[in-house]
Amino acid sequence: MARSLIAEIDTPGGRVPVRGCVYEPTPPLWLFPSIGEYPLYDDFAYGQMLKDELRMERYAAAVRRYAPGRTVLDIGTGQDAVWALAAARAGARHVWAVEVIPKSARIARENIEKAGFADRITVIEGLSTDIELPEPVDLCVSEIIGTLGGSEGAGAVLRDARERLVRPGGLFIPHRSVTTAVGFDLGHASDGEAPGFPLFTLHYLEEVFAAIGHPFDLRVCLVGPQDNPAMREGSYLSSTAEVEPLEFNGDLRPEGTDRAEVTFTRAGRLHGLALGMRLWVAEDDEPLDSLVQKSSWTPVWAPLSEVGLPVRPGDRFEFTFTTTMSDDGVHPDYALTGRLRRDVGPAVPLRWRSAHHEDTFRASPFYRSLFPES
Repeated sequence: MARSLIAEIDTPGGRVPVRGCVYEPTPPLWLFPSIGEYPLYDDFAYGQMLKDELRMERYAAAVRRYAPGRTVLDIGTGQDAVWALAAARAGARHVWAVEVIPKSARIARENIEKAGFADRITVIEGLSTDIELPEPVDLCVSEIIGTLGGSEGAGAVLRDARERLVRPGGLFIPHRSVTTAVGFDLGHASDGEAPGFPLFTLHYLEEVFAAIGHPFDLRVCLVGPQDNPAMREGSYLSSTAEVEPLEFNGDLRPEGTDRAEVTFTRAGRLHGLALGMRLWVAEDDEPLDSLVQKSSWTPVWAPLSEVGLPVRPGDRFEFTFTTTMSDDGVHPDYALTGRLRRDVGPAVPLRWRSAHHEDTFRASPFYRSLFPES
């Protein structure tokens, strides 16, 4: 049965066609817009985070370990104020819970009052980069790690928190993150059909475009590989590289260029890279890994070749991965340039670019297929 279909969405520039797909509980592959960096959290998005058992277990253990007796800053507390409440229950002296979405801040205050902690948790509405605290805190907790390690602004936001809001020597949860990359065979994962968005996700596209003011080539996530070992086995073609290291308890540098390489371990067609995230919630934890573990973080798609370049075991893709701040000073823009080196033939140059709110629209074959002009 054909899964692909063409729908339309409303954007500031008018109606735009978009490639949709028939939703199936266990589909070959479908797409979801990366929404956290805008931010556009709703009940569904918050619910997915709360259902992420590994994520919740690691954060809960770290908060129980580090919060007792300390003052705490919770950045991005959300409507449920999960970690602000967890810190208070663990024995924190006081918690400042920061939330930029007005509705979420209001609901967080209501939930905190119902839980009986209004005297120990203060909700501050706004951006953490704009607020002041009565005194520096001992511990900062945040869940602003993105689908890529820094895509929601964790690097810039937590660097600012270290400089202004956390005392010297204060602790951060999480401890560290990196962005990960693996060669991906899109045709294998999608059964040769162009992937699309299930219809229930299209309102997120409309909200992202409305927030930025125009349609653009936004980041999209690949839904399916985490939950489907057979899909990973057939479509993950290479070793995994790490880029964009963010040391939240160390020398935090959200901008820079990293050199990396993946080596292909199976034959297939390279259409692009699946980009994920590894997160160490506490220093001595095993990392959470969004490329291979079921998670509310899903891999981002970095298209490199429309037709797919044949690769064999031993071939290599060498690349540089550059992170720069967008003009809002918080959210990063990403660029990747590299060369595919195979046993036969010359090296093939490949590149990818993804900005937080760029002006380009339908700039590559992948996005022209995703948003067809007719």
